[in-house]
Amino acid sequence: MTTSLQTFALLAPEIALVVAAIIAFLAGAFCGLRSGWLVALLGIATAMALAGGQPTGGAVSAAISIDAFSIYVRWTVLVLGALLALVLAGDLFPAAVSRGNNVWRGGTCEEAGTFLLLLAGLSLVGVAGDLVLLFAGLELVSIPTYILLALKRGDAHGQEASLKYFFLSLVASALFLYALVCLYGIGGSTSLAVIGARLRSTDDAIAGITTVLLPVAIGMAMAGAAFRLAAVPMHFYAPDVYEGTSPGNAALLSTLPKVAGVVVLLRLLGLAVAGPAQAAAVGPAAISYTTLFWQLALALAAITMTVGNVMALMQSNLRRLLACSSIAHAGYLLVGLSAAAAAASTGVTQGGLLADQGWTQGLGGASATLFYLATYTLATLGVFAAITYLGHRWPEWKSGAGPRPPREEISTVDDLDGLSATNPVAAFAIAVFLLSLAGIPPLPGFWGKLSLATSALEVDWNAAITFGSRRAAFVALAVLLVINAAIAAAYYLRIIAAMYFKSTKRGVQADGGISAGLAMLACLLLVLVATVKPAGLFRAASRAGGSPEAQVVASDLR
Repeated sequence: MTTSLQTFALLAPEIALVVAAIIAFLAGAFCGLRSGWLVALLGIATAMALAGGQPTGGAVSAAISIDAFSIYVRWTVLVLGALLALVLAGDLFPAAVSRGNNVWRGGTCEEAGTFLLLLAGLSLVGVAGDLVLLFAGLELVSIPTYILLALKRGDAHGQEASLKYFFLSLVASALFLYALVCLYGIGGSTSLAVIGARLRSTDDAIAGITTVLLPVAIGMAMAGAAFRLAAVPMHFYAPDVYEGTSPGNAALLSTLPKVAGVVVLLRLLGLAVAGPAQAAAVGPAAISYTTLFWQLALALAAITMTVGNVMALMQSNLRRLLACSSIAHAGYLLVGLSAAAAAASTGVTQGGLLADQGWTQGLGGASATLFYLATYTLATLGVFAAITYLGHRWPEWKSGAGPRPPREEISTVDDLDGLSATNPVAAFAIAVFLLSLAGIPPLPGFWGKLSLATSALEVDWNAAITFGSRRAAFVALAVLLVINAAIAAAYYLRIIAAMYFKSTKRGVQADGGISAGLAMLACLLLVLVATVKPAGLFRAASRAGGSPEAQVVASDLR
């Protein structure tokens, strides 16, 4: 058991982010500092340095858990945070709604400080070992998110997007809080370790109580996480909000909340997973828990990926198309979660893609989900960074023909016509990102989809495929994933065709800021590195995928 001082030391990266946020707020208010995003980048760099000095062998306290899973999540958050800070700093958001000269106000300290608090909350979700800290971290993600939505755009569309996200976020938080109340009723404690121990107990009295609360707990938790994932049935806000907000905010919405949703679901799934050191039999409550989990996750995965891809086929607005794509990718992520839950329900603790080569350890579905999460977020962030960098179309206006019209943001697929001729680097980067999202080999998105399909096919591998069996359900899910990947390729290739096979009409100004261009190039470099050497990311995801099970703290079980 760690002391309070040691606990604060384990939370040093998150504390550094909060301190940097406070500095940004105070310096902006009292010292006239306008380089808020520079403070944000320095804060993230400090958090990275402190995270590099954290113990890697595992450390547990009453409220936090530092293991391979939390380390993977923390570094994912920090890397994405640094790239997003560059995108948000280069966003010329007023240009689409103002006439004349545009005033760049992308460096405001209140935006940078709010963003740092969001990163701190998301990192806390990854290390949380307690229901209170888990919920506090999620709210520290949600509240800054809709504040940023309100700050970034002052027009009617921006305010509408902020309000839609705000009200739906309240509903999702209420549902998730009710799920946590049910889990507290099961465990009699806020500690995830204690709840997991009681959930896995073979005591008939405990099993009877938990069985009553499980359907409500899992259903509410899934609904709350579905909002952050933009999964069915909480997906309908995404196209409107993405279209109404700025490209930088759309990049944020398509990445960080999804990380939060996946992390929360894996932590909750881990409650019923016995670690290698726990040889005792798992009780019926835990089996019922994982069974309900995989059944609901499988149904949501199948519906979400299909709905998202079909919606995307009908979109001509670029941000609405990418929002529908984000919905579809939430379905892909749920495939791995359902496979992990199914494996847990039968006591499988090892397996996954290329297990014979030692590339995966732990639950194959969990490892595949974490790997795909990294590849998806990088490619999606790269696309939005490129859109932010490209900025606006050249206006149709002749000198002396009246006042200069307002500049228009890139909004449709047709706005990218002929981009390869005017901005070949940006066109190449967007093409690589979209091909990765489509799952074209040898890009990392292909390996991600392959790992998800493999994890689904591995469920009950030795069982016969009969109608209505679990084996048949997961085989059908893997087939549906492949079909949806083919559907998605249609609208991704439509964008690539516009850039490379159509002539330029008005062209783009590439006025979104140098920092957004740097973020685009950084994402491109990371995607290419993962293409050439995917083994390193596979191993990291594999180690993380094997450790989200609740760790038992001796003093909590007294």
